[in-house]
Amino acid sequence: MPSKDEQLLEQLSKLPDIEMPPETKRKILSTIRSKEAHYMEHTGKAQRFSTLGKGLAICSILVATCWMGATLIETNQPTALPRVSNGASPTPSTPNPAPQPNNGVTPTTPVAPKGDELLNTIRKQAEKGAVINSPYTVETTVFDDVEKAWGKPDRTDYVNGLSYATYEKRGVVFGYNKGMQLADIRSLDPRIQKITFAEIEQKWGKPNRVSEFGGQQIYTYDVTDKYQVKFVFEPSASDSNKLVLVRYNVYYPQGNRNLMADMNTTELLQNIRDLAKHGQTLGSEYRVEKDVFDTVEKQWGKPDTVSYVNGITYNTYRDRGLVLGFNKGMQIVDIRSYNYQLQYASLADVVKTLGKPQSTANVAGQTIYTYKVNDKYELKIVFSGVANGTNDSKIFIDHVNVFYPRGTINNMAG
Repeated sequence: MPSKDEQLLEQLSKLPDIEMPPETKRKILSTIRSKEAHYMEHTGKAQRFSTLGKGLAICSILVATCWMGATLIETNQPTALPRVSNGASPTPSTPNPAPQPNNGVTPTTPVAPKGDELLNTIRKQAEKGAVINSPYTVETTVFDDVEKAWGKPDRTDYVNGLSYATYEKRGVVFGYNKGMQLADIRSLDPRIQKITFAEIEQKWGKPNRVSEFGGQQIYTYDVTDKYQVKFVFEPSASDSNKLVLVRYNVYYPQGNRNLMADMNTTELLQNIRDLAKHGQTLGSEYRVEKDVFDTVEKQWGKPDTVSYVNGITYNTYRDRGLVLGFNKGMQIVDIRSYNYQLQYASLADVVKTLGKPQSTANVAGQTIYTYKVNDKYELKIVFSGVANGTNDSKIFIDHVNVFYPRGTINNMAG
């Protein structure tokens, strides 16, 4: 006659098909029998169980046990049954669902947002005037409040009408005006470096403005009627053909414009034309034809970037918003200004103030108007966007050049 264990194993084999090795079944049976013996020892009433009763009880327990085990395996939850430990916690093949309160499971660290989720977060915060790694907002925050909470910045620079306070460890730069109001917040959060322009364009659509300055590609989106987001890309250090997102700004143009010099658009454009007649432009005390680059470098130091176009060397000083081009004799022949005041002047404003240009061109998505201000110098006004006759009031100046053509011709020959 089969033993009791063999009978129970036979009954176990008739249960619903659940993949379980025979050895595991034996361990379960052994555990149940030991619990039964322990109960019998303390109650002295084991004899009240008939063989059939015990069989039914054990089978019921086994059915419940196997059903629970199958359910737990399917949902990938840790089982409450005893188990043999090998000193290492099992690694689930799929992520555990979020633990419920008081279930004894330690919560996992939240995963940082990526891709679309990160771009969604950037936009939501930008609509409030904030970046993703700072609680402060443009327009409504004064820099005094930042300094009280975060302490003194690592450094402060003055660029295009704003003071910029850099907190390197926090990856944030605050730009504030003379009234201490935040007008520009730059985020250098390392998470953004994996975002490509293709992903931004797919999620946000075409940018409202595209510009280039000192090797940087800048894509500007109007996220509200007051705030802009500027994504700034630079060539990768390992691959110059690959652009990397190095920072993004939440910008409040009105915060900068309110404290501009007392000069309306008409006066600004007239001033640009008058400076060009003397070989100068906004923000530069140096002149084309008259000055050499050695003098500039002694005063301003090394440039941020250097490039070469048609025999002319172009040196960029980003913080000053200036690019200076010089020929082989070091003579300055081209000065470009990206002064912040320029972005408020539209093509319609330019034509109204300066009249029609002597020549026009469309290059790389930009419109260029050239004015001959005298017999030696030219004023080139470069707009962000292509003029089509219907958008003159909607495209704005990107930068202006004062140009000395003769200085380029003399040094390109031979």
